[in-house]
Amino acid sequence: MSEHKLPAKFIKKIQGKDFVLFEGLLEMAHAAGLKRVETQLLQAPHRDNGMLAIVRAVVETDKGVFSALGDASPESAERPMQPHLVRLADTRAIARALRLATNVGMTAAEEINPSEPVMGANGNGHKKSADPESVVLSFGKHADKSLGDVLAEDPTYVEWLAKEAYDYVLRTAAKKLLEESTPQVDNLDPTGTAEIFFE
Repeated sequence: MSEHKLPAKFIKKIQGKDFVLFEGLLEMAHAAGLKRVETQLLQAPHRDNGMLAIVRAVVETDKGVFSALGDASPESAERPMQPHLVRLADTRAIARALRLATNVGMTAAEEINPSEPVMGANGNGHKKSADPESVVLSFGKHADKSLGDVLAEDPTYVEWLAKEAYDYVLRTAAKKLLEESTPQVDNLDPTGTAEIFFE
């Protein structure tokens, strides 16, 4: 932790775990002699990259120059922020750079999606879903639908998620669901024959 004590008002508990607020990091950075904050968009969100925005932030204080990356995708953003992925990635990059500059090891609340399970919270965290069909999408044209429903309506979309989804849990669930829904060759009757009729 920095020599500048972090006031309790800048700590937010999410799913039983403590997170620092952006405004707290900013206050600590000013106390440490904040000189500049710069950001650069490294990757704009696009369908070809899974709508992943990546931003690099540089923070300079009296103690030196610190840089960090921040990213945001539909899977890692709450619904209201999904149209603003560049802005969210920018905030996350600055938060991480400020944490380095102020020697705060606590993750910033702005760096996570509070509606998703938090790693280490209450002894839980991101786990592979025991039932991939019940995983609900929070973005895109099938938002608020379960993977099972999407598979029935639009199987190619589930195939895309299995390959391109940025979120590990969602990508793994999609892969597992596809594997479970694919007929196994071993289960077919090896003596079965097919009749072909010609007119």
